[in-house]
Amino acid sequence: MNSIFNINSKVRLAIFDLGGIIMPIRMEKTALAFAKLGAHEISAHVTASHAHDGIFNTYQNGNISTPDFLKAVRTETGVSGTDEQIRDAWNAMLHEPNTDRLNLIKEIAKHTPTVLLSNSNDMHIVWAREHMQPFGGFESFFLKTYFSHEVHLSKPDPKIYELVLHEMNVNAQDAVFFDDSPLNIDAAKALGIDARLVEAL
Repeated sequence: MNSIFNINSKVRLAIFDLGGIIMPIRMEKTALAFAKLGAHEISAHVTASHAHDGIFNTYQNGNISTPDFLKAVRTETGVSGTDEQIRDAWNAMLHEPNTDRLNLIKEIAKHTPTVLLSNSNDMHIVWAREHMQPFGGFESFFLKTYFSHEVHLSKPDPKIYELVLHEMNVNAQDAVFFDDSPLNIDAAKALGIDARLVEAL
């Protein structure tokens, strides 16, 4: 097992990110797919450095419905295409779950409670749930899933970590968190969580 994932017996909760930790993310593929649909300046919207801005952040926090998001994408980017084409472009960044990582999490779950904490959105999670089904779904690996668009909070807001700790009845110092974003890791560390930066898949 990769040493970064070593957990001692005192840890009461292991928290895992989704994108980059379980499913590889290639944002440039979505930017390219949108460009093919005629979108302008789409890269600035979908790159990691802009993940907390504009309609994409609004959608990520569940403050706009998928139909309204699709309309907003057309308005803000000039994209032309059917809803299905825009959905496909938006999901182009997503890749199949990494089986080695899933197996590692399943091993950890044998001795430590595990939950999933992801900044995501409705369209991505519909896709992710479908592609997790061959592995038994998220339920086969995690006691609970926390998706930003469902809880209306997103990392690195401290409130989303506090929500997880509260609902799982675990103190910060008894939890370990795995994520590929330095911002998210720093926010978790500030609360006293053992946060570990993992190189993105």
